[in-house]
Amino acid sequence: MTTLQHNTTSDFKPRDFLAGFFRTAKTVLFSPRHFYDSAKSDKGLQAPFIFLACCVLVHTFFVAVSLQNTTAVTISLFNGLVMPFVTAGLLFLVLTRLFKTSGTYEQSFMVVAYSAATALVSWIPLAGFLVECYRIYVIATGLSCVFSVRMSRAVLAIIIVIVTYIVAFSILGQVTGSHIAFQ
Repeated sequence: MTTLQHNTTSDFKPRDFLAGFFRTAKTVLFSPRHFYDSAKSDKGLQAPFIFLACCVLVHTFFVAVSLQNTTAVTISLFNGLVMPFVTAGLLFLVLTRLFKTSGTYEQSFMVVAYSAATALVSWIPLAGFLVECYRIYVIATGLSCVFSVRMSRAVLAIIIVIVTYIVAFSILGQVTGSHIAFQ
């Protein structure tokens, strides 16, 4: 067995923080299918949220150092810590209501939270866009494994959520009469 085959979400425990964090990030980034295949059971929100928060803090630190803009730092923290809960909820609704799959919100959140491993490198200016595209792949892979749906349905669920965000932020921008919604 390779080292990757021993890595599961149970490897990430706050008491074994550094080793578990880096093992989990490495597995999510380089072997997302294996990671999510081994992470099907509900284990609560705590470990995925701690992992997510650490990835967001690393990302936000580099955003703060490179941009030196408090608004960008605030937006980075908000997007990183709050929006995954909303995204997980929307993905859960699309998958369970529209596509009639079975699964839980916790599973949806776990997929979104662990995909934050991409934030460890998405702050790099020219690589950021490509890494965020890879994050969509990681989320689609996770949804496919955890919710037992075809990859095409997982991608379609993500597209529906992205379109929902675009519409919601466009309406918010129109209502407030500003462009803040897209900053």
